[in-house]
Amino acid sequence: MPEFIEQFSYLGLFIILFAEEAGIFLPLPGDIFIATVAALPHSNYFLIVTTVVFATLAGSTILFTLAQKFGRKLLTKYGKYIKITPNKIKKVEKWFEKYKSFTIVIGRLVPGLRIVTPFVAGLFNVSYKMFWFYTAIAAFIWANIYFIIGRFFGNILEKFLG
Repeated sequence: MPEFIEQFSYLGLFIILFAEEAGIFLPLPGDIFIATVAALPHSNYFLIVTTVVFATLAGSTILFTLAQKFGRKLLTKYGKYIKITPNKIKKVEKWFEKYKSFTIVIGRLVPGLRIVTPFVAGLFNVSYKMFWFYTAIAAFIWANIYFIIGRFFGNILEKFLG
C-alpha cells in the first residue's frame, strides 16, 4: 500500500473525501480510497464509516450551499452553453420535488451523480435537515459497500497500488 495511505488513513480519507465532495476534481474517485483504507490490516469499521459520513456531509454541504445561493443565477446566465434551458430546469425541478428523498439517496450512490446531487438539491431549495438526513443515509450505504469491497479484495488493491 502507498505509505501515505497507511500513515494518514482516517485523516487522509477525510481530507480526500471532503475535497471530492466539495467539488474539487481528484484523479481517483473517493471509492478507491475507502476500499484502500478498509483493506489495511488494522482498519476499524466504525472509524471508516464515521469518517466517510462526516467527510461527505461536510464537503457536500459546501456545494449544496453554493447552489442555494448562486445556482439559479449561474444556470440562467451560463446554462445555455451546456444545453440547460429554463424549460429543462423546470422539468427536473418538478421531478425532483416529487422524488427528492429518493433522488438524494440514489443520486449519491450512482457514480457520476454523487457530486451533482448536492448541487441539484441546493438549487431546488431542499432544507438542510432533509439534505443532511438523506445524504447521511447514502454515505452510510456507500461506506459499507466500499468497506466490504476493501476487506474482500484488499490483496488485489494492494497489488494494483503497489
